Amino acid sequence: MTRSIFVSTTMGRPVRLLGAVAAAVGLAAAIAFGMQWWGEWPLRSAERELAGGNARRAVALAEYYLERHTDDGVALALKARGLVDLGEARTAAEIYEQIGAASAADIHAWAKAYLLQESWSRGVQLLKQYVRMRPDDADGLYELATSQARLGLFTDALDAARRYAAQPGEESQGVLLAAILHHDMKDREAAEAAFARVLELVPDATGLQLPPAEVFLQYGTILLDRGDAAAALPWLEKSRGARPGGEVLYCLGRARSQLGDQEGALAAWREAVTLDPRGVSSREALAEGALAAGNTAEAAEWLGPLEGVATERPETAFLLQRLAAARKDTAAFDRWKPMADELRRRQQRVRALEQLIAGAPSSPWAVALRSHRFAAGGNWREAEDLLEGVPSSFDDEPFVAELREAVRTHGALPSLDGVPVEIK
Repeated sequence: MTRSIFVSTTMGRPVRLLGAVAAAVGLAAAIAFGMQWWGEWPLRSAERELAGGNARRAVALAEYYLERHTDDGVALALKARGLVDLGEARTAAEIYEQIGAASAADIHAWAKAYLLQESWSRGVQLLKQYVRMRPDDADGLYELATSQARLGLFTDALDAARRYAAQPGEESQGVLLAAILHHDMKDREAAEAAFARVLELVPDATGLQLPPAEVFLQYGTILLDRGDAAAALPWLEKSRGARPGGEVLYCLGRARSQLGDQEGALAAWREAVTLDPRGVSSREALAEGALAAGNTAEAAEWLGPLEGVATERPETAFLLQRLAAARKDTAAFDRWKPMADELRRRQQRVRALEQLIAGAPSSPWAVALRSHRFAAGGNWREAEDLLEGVPSSFDDEPFVAELREAVRTHGALPSLDGVPVEIK
């Protein structure tokens, strides 16, 4: 008995010692964890502030934490997400370019930082990654569709729009987006069907991305262009009732003219000019009517304010040519005829280039043309990003070589006449 007591006593000491050490280690770990947990309270608070929509407070908390933890990736990402919500896209993008994105939320925020800078190509690549991770995110799908459309990638945009329309509660918005895309693609039949579906879902067209007046106008114009003025007229009247304006009144005049109501057409066009004295289309329509009636003085009155426009618009230049011919004004005719001919030639070329882009949007020439378009609008970064997708083998083409140099130096852009395209 004594021996057993001796054995248990002597072996109990190391056991108790190990237990004390373990407890001490555990206590130290708990203290360290607690200190870390306490030290990271600004990050947890920043997350809550972001979730609650208070981006400014979230950024302040992240910056407070970064004063002691300069390179902390979590804090930098929280700051970047907050900056995106505040519209400080360039700084946010620079942070993400430095640290990358560790979560779907950061990928989405990084994409939005590019979109806010109209850097569509970069934004699209990130949005593709994001919607693979969050395939049911309506916002991501909408942003992807609209960004792809800006790049002229309409087929891809339509696919994203259909996926967007399939999300709960988003059918009307998604179908409207598809309608707009079909319209931009010049697919009038599909656009008409899509607009009809939108108005079936939302008869008063409220709560959509476009104002009701614009939805009614778009649908009415599509019907009018198809030659169905009778079907177009009530939608155009609804648009006018919601928001009178020069464009809808011009279309109303067209519809009434097609239906044989010439007096009603002239009244609509005159009202359009009253609302918008600089309105081009209605003035042209009134001038054409006056010329058809042999009233050259009235035609000249309508066309007078448009002489500046005529140097860029073939329709106006041609009407001034007709006016000069009716007046037997040789000098004016010799001025306007060559200008009208040249403007028509340019218009035909632009249409041919647009068909090239629409028909093969991923082809090197289409990409180069989109780059030229963005550069012409001052978006040099997007122009440069797009040019990276044009193979170097195309540098033998003078237009591409000149375009690369222009984009690099922000210099004068090459003429579109250098693009080999067949004009029909």
